Amino acid sequence: MTSAAEPRRTGRTGPALAFLAALLAFGYFARRPWNPNENSRMAPVLAAFWHHTLAIDGYWASGPVQTNDRSESGGRTYSDKAPGSSVLAALGYAPVYAWERATGTEARYVIRKYAMTVAAVGLPLALALAALFALARSAAGPRAAAAVVAVALLASPLLPYGSVLFGHGLAAALLLGAFAVIRFAVTGPVRPVPASHLAGAGALLAGAIAVEYPTAPAALVLGLYALHRLHGRGELARARSLLLPLCGAAPVALGLGLYNWACFGSPLSPGYAHLTVPMFRAVHAQGVLGVGLPRLGVLYYLTVHPARGLFVHAPVLLLALPGLWFMARRPGWRAEAITCAAVFVSLLLLNAGFGFWWGGYTYTARHVVPAIPFLLVPLAFLPRRALWVGMPLFLLSAAQVLPATFGDPFTSDGRLMAQLRLAQASGGLAPWRGAWSIGEDAWPALVRREGGGWPGFAPNGARLLDLTGPATVLPFLALVIAPLLLAARAARRRAPVAAPARAAVVERDPLRA
Repeated sequence: MTSAAEPRRTGRTGPALAFLAALLAFGYFARRPWNPNENSRMAPVLAAFWHHTLAIDGYWASGPVQTNDRSESGGRTYSDKAPGSSVLAALGYAPVYAWERATGTEARYVIRKYAMTVAAVGLPLALALAALFALARSAAGPRAAAAVVAVALLASPLLPYGSVLFGHGLAAALLLGAFAVIRFAVTGPVRPVPASHLAGAGALLAGAIAVEYPTAPAALVLGLYALHRLHGRGELARARSLLLPLCGAAPVALGLGLYNWACFGSPLSPGYAHLTVPMFRAVHAQGVLGVGLPRLGVLYYLTVHPARGLFVHAPVLLLALPGLWFMARRPGWRAEAITCAAVFVSLLLLNAGFGFWWGGYTYTARHVVPAIPFLLVPLAFLPRRALWVGMPLFLLSAAQVLPATFGDPFTSDGRLMAQLRLAQASGGLAPWRGAWSIGEDAWPALVRREGGGWPGFAPNGARLLDLTGPATVLPFLALVIAPLLLAARAARRRAPVAAPARAAVVERDPLRA
């Protein structure tokens, strides 16, 4: 009995510990009020609970959740965001609301937002990183899996975006979750693919779109990947292989359509078609909701320019390029390598054609954040000798990601706008000098001291230990690193009885190189 149960327990221990590390990391921070993007997701939740309406008329103009990210329809004001993240945020706020009603006391803004953020972003993203651990472990073992999750939590923009009430972290979780469900389902020994996996993948992909509309191209890529894998197994001829994902997606699509109908008069009319701020409205009126053809200069800004460049702020992600090559050469992983590359490229190109490509109030290219997990998966396929290159890049990435997270993950657009005006005047590209947003803004704000305190550090869990300032980093590192070290050790003790089944699956894989 013991020998049969032990592989199952130890096989789950690694992902469970990765989940714990991620949840502790994302839940470590409590953000101060001010961001209109977060407020635009909070306001509908408060309006629904307290006033039984989706309109935010009583919230947007004043108070702690005031926001200019709003739309108007029928004389009422609504959030301009896709509603998916607010739905999950409502689940987090429900116990707080029950306490408020029972005690007749209104909870502080920070408590309300913390509960919503953990439910809508931190918890789903932690579950997704548990799936990332399982994916990486299946490819390269537990040590590599723990290392990949460490990169995600300490050296990638997933860390700051896992602790703020934006939609990008949640969209990343849903896309990665769908990818993991499809991968494990179509390479598993069970035939046909379980109905729950097919329906679940459809629901996750639809959910990503209901959280961030721009993830639609990435969801399409993942849908094509699923069809390709099902075809390779000879299951595409079964009607269930097409109907079940649609059945999973249908409730999400129906809910999204009903929301748009109730707020904006049509199931196909999103909030971005009814914006109130003239500048936002002018941009979204171009192309398809503000998205046109990709621009080469914007691709440069989004990747290697220090103002918003993803590979400047997290250079460790550059290792995804050789990682994809090694991944494609691994038997049974070629389709996954192509899918990971296509998801990233699709979101990068879409952002390069967006009028507000810089995102606003951010240190990095936030619209590309949902694709970051697909740059992390290939890291598991790098050979060990890549450690000599990877470690310096990891440290350089962490030295930028951690200050932006422990301080304020948002910044003014003023510096970037000044750089772009210089570029427009000269007819060239924005210069590098003075453009590095983290070095120019995040670090100085973090170390600035006033009255002997450290006002630049965001409120975090270390306050329970009466720690402030730089000392708050140490408990955070301990809470993240310790579970990952245990995950690497626990997963190594798995019994080898599952190896023959895995080998059989690879042999049946039609994409084996």
